[in-house]
Amino acid sequence: MTAVAFTEIQALFREKDRDEMLWAFDLWDVEDVRQHSELILQRLESGEMPCDDPWPAQNVALFRDWIAAGTPA
Repeated sequence: MTAVAFTEIQALFREKDRDEMLWAFDLWDVEDVRQHSELILQRLESGEMPCDDPWPAQNVALFRDWIAAGTPA
C-alpha cells in the first residue's frame, strides 16, 4: 500500500465541507482530522458526509487507507 499524504485527504474536502463542519472540527487541519478520523470515516461510509452528496467509494477507500497508514502528514 502506498502511503497517502494528508494533502491528498485535504483535497477531497471542499471549502463548503470545511465550512459546514467548522463547528466541530477543521477538515483542513491534520490534527483535527486525525483526532476525529474514525468518526469522519463512519460518516463518510454511511453517506452522511458530505451533507450534499456522498463521496465515491474510491475517495472513502483513500480516507480509510490514510487511517490504516497511521494518518501521516
